[in-house]
Amino acid sequence: MASNFPGSERQGHPLLHVQKLSKHYVRGREWGKSVAVTAVCDVDFEIRAGQTLALVGASGAGKSSVARCVARLERPDSGEIWLDGTDIARLNSRDLLPIRSNIQMIFQDAETSMNPRFSAAEVIEEPLQIQGASRSERRDIATAVMREVGLPAEWLKRPVLEFSGGQQQRLAIARALSTRPKMLVLDEALSSLDLSTQAQIANLLLDLQSAHSMAYLLISHDLTLVARMADVLSVMSDGRIVEMGATQQVIADPKHAQTQRLLASARAAESKFDLASGASA
Repeated sequence: MASNFPGSERQGHPLLHVQKLSKHYVRGREWGKSVAVTAVCDVDFEIRAGQTLALVGASGAGKSSVARCVARLERPDSGEIWLDGTDIARLNSRDLLPIRSNIQMIFQDAETSMNPRFSAAEVIEEPLQIQGASRSERRDIATAVMREVGLPAEWLKRPVLEFSGGQQQRLAIARALSTRPKMLVLDEALSSLDLSTQAQIANLLLDLQSAHSMAYLLISHDLTLVARMADVLSVMSDGRIVEMGATQQVIADPKHAQTQRLLASARAAESKFDLASGASA
């Protein structure tokens, strides 16, 4: 059952406190024995209300595994995940049900995260129905969150497949907002969008955070986006956090070799983009 993190009632205590989080996966067998791969090892961090922490790192560093554990789509093998004073790391499905309204996850591919046969209304109202909201409550909330993410309420009857990529991501955000969460986990949520749409969705997320004081866990490989959105930058390598600090400070003066490599790669990509833009102008 849930237990309380000491001092959680104090004003200003972190909304999310992750301590010694570890996750392993079984990847095949050798000599008749299962081979375990460590995806996350002894990860610690915290996020306060209204704050964004970004996790960056190379592919396979463990970022998405952390995200899925924090959102409790997967159960960690060890460690603690304190969300608003409750350790959710060991909760079973039944005990997690009332907690899920407080933390929602938005994925990279919005289309595959929604039932293609659903209308926009059905997509948004699904988590509310699970929480036991009445039909009229569900429709009122769906109308409100559609407007909040910049989509006409008249589109509630539209099938998901009739929305563009950017509109589908707005719809995914609307679904997440429907339960009035205290925290969003954004797992590469903007990476599949074109630059113009990405900027619009980033602005929307920043506005929503300001309006509702939500905490964000941002998983991204885009350091330009991270520099714009994140208060705290955490760099992962081989399942561990190797550097963490205020975003602008880490970018200006990276200490760890992995952070330096990521920044060098990002700057090289920006230079190539600038050269290509100049050549096509």
